[in-house]
Amino acid sequence: MSRILFPALILVATMNPTTASAQATAAREYVREVRELATTGAVREAFRIIEGLDAWAVERLVELNEIPAPPFMEEARGRRFADLLAECGADSVWTDSEGNVFGLRRGRRGERTVALGAHLDTVFPEGTDVTVRQRGDTLFAPGIGDDTRGLVVVLAVLRAMKEAGIRTGDDIVFVGVVGEEGLGDLRGMKHIYRDPDEGPDAWIEVD
Repeated sequence: MSRILFPALILVATMNPTTASAQATAAREYVREVRELATTGAVREAFRIIEGLDAWAVERLVELNEIPAPPFMEEARGRRFADLLAECGADSVWTDSEGNVFGLRRGRRGERTVALGAHLDTVFPEGTDVTVRQRGDTLFAPGIGDDTRGLVVVLAVLRAMKEAGIRTGDDIVFVGVVGEEGLGDLRGMKHIYRDPDEGPDAWIEVD
């Protein structure tokens, strides 16, 4: 899938999450609503913005990937991701006690919270050379696809929603999660949902 199309599809999914109940009916309704959303002026404008973000996205991909984030050592990358969330239009940005980074975009009603997340850590150990190298139109580096690219998709969707003036009913929280890989044992996600009633109501993960 093209690097432009993927964040555009995530954008539409973020605006209209669904639950697992009555799956067949919900799936049909979901498809119908996504098709309707994709034709609205604001969403079409967001797609156009995403197409224009390609060079910016590649720059952020290289920048973030070259900040090492081995297991249990995501802090430096998390700080930069927090700065980028603010630059891309989050209403508020914070880091929890486990190191997860959040950027909130408030909805009109705010009755629910939908999360769009990617993980900050990589599976590669401390000392790994994470320099990005390019051959043709392809970038190569440890961790660049898992999951630095996911972090950039999260940022691109946030920026496109801001610049296109998209307002959602629900709050949207854009998240960089720690501890996904290996010995991290999903510690970031476990921390977020340590009290299930306090975590986001729906979650879309880019990985």
